[in-house]
Amino acid sequence: MKRRCASLLALAPAAAVAVTSALGPFRLDVPARGFEEHCVKLESGERVLYRYTASADVDFNIHYHRGSEVFYPVKATASRSADASFTAPQADTYCLMWERKGDGAARIDGAVERASK
Repeated sequence: MKRRCASLLALAPAAAVAVTSALGPFRLDVPARGFEEHCVKLESGERVLYRYTASADVDFNIHYHRGSEVFYPVKATASRSADASFTAPQADTYCLMWERKGDGAARIDGAVERASK
């Protein structure tokens, strides 16, 4: 039983990354002392435009996983908004993540769109 649980736990990070969200507008509720992600699969060199507004300060990042390592090409602390672009350095699933470190939840209204060529 212990081996089986360990196997399931080992798969958990990979399963979480495999879930992708659609491009376009989205809304997330980030709980106090919690986080939420919006993940998209991108090809190498693909550029997306992303924007969001948060109802409270959040730490924001764009990250991807390589085995047990996590890479953060974009990071911002105590942010309330962004309107920027991101170019994928390689084909992968990239997650936009918001973390609320303070009391109270934060609502995120955002969008991720393919940049025109």
